Amino acid sequence: MAPRKESKDLPVQAWFVRNLIRATAGLSWRGTQRLGSALGWLAWRSPNRFRFDSLRNLEVCLPELEPGERDRLARVSLVETCRTIAEIGIMWNWPVEKLHPLGKDTINADLLERGMEAGKGVMLLAPHLGNWEFLIHHVTQRHPVTALYRPPRIAQMDTLIRSARARGGATLVPATRRGIRQVLKTLSTGGLVGILPDQQPLQGHGVYAPFFHLPALTLTLVGALLRRTSALPIFGWAQRNADGYDVHFRQAPDGLNDPDEVVAATCLNLGIEACVRHCPEQYTWSYRRFRTRPPEELEAVRRGEPPKVPYKS
Repeated sequence: MAPRKESKDLPVQAWFVRNLIRATAGLSWRGTQRLGSALGWLAWRSPNRFRFDSLRNLEVCLPELEPGERDRLARVSLVETCRTIAEIGIMWNWPVEKLHPLGKDTINADLLERGMEAGKGVMLLAPHLGNWEFLIHHVTQRHPVTALYRPPRIAQMDTLIRSARARGGATLVPATRRGIRQVLKTLSTGGLVGILPDQQPLQGHGVYAPFFHLPALTLTLVGALLRRTSALPIFGWAQRNADGYDVHFRQAPDGLNDPDEVVAATCLNLGIEACVRHCPEQYTWSYRRFRTRPPEELEAVRRGEPPKVPYKS
């Protein structure tokens, strides 16, 4: 299992990141697109871990693509990921009223509203797809959200992140026992909870289930929460377009609350795959989703076999 990475006191790095975010907040939305495009072009043209890992992930996840198409998809994905990064300044600093016009359309909005009206709670599953910061903004304008999060590696950034996301009505709780209790309370009272379902879980909090045909350490928390509540699970993402974002909601497949943790995790991954296939260019393919491998694969590597996903160190 991957070790837990604790937050560290890094005041110099925090100062640099805060000022960079503050500087990009002065850009227009189109300005962030140009900046993100330039950063993405550099990420593709220069040798770096993100380019390498994007190509490796696409190679194992979408082997049906021709090499040239995988290269194109990796390049576009890096640009879209860099646009998401460039947009952080405006997402965290612009007045919420100024962000509203960036929402152009909402697909399946009634899915979320019907779930909330049922009064049994809604679990919003938001993969690393599109701009999840705008998704939080969009949803909190309609309903308060309790969102699980993992504290950042730079400890000094924690307050900034929490306050930025709380501006519109989101309450961030850490992925600890205390935070899980708060999530359960929110769901049991008919509230809305947000979770990143494709995040690498910590030791003891995941099982291996297929994700694009390859075993991936997958959260068991989603299934555990659904088994203890009557909440409705739905997927959501904010897809970037020419002048803003289209917010999508999608019904989750059956089986996320299956008592068998592997079955439940497999259904969760199938739901994530469906979202990604809708808009593969805006998925964060550089995320090391397969960095922790099953024991049998590690044993094969020790015998001299090549790893299935050879990430760049």
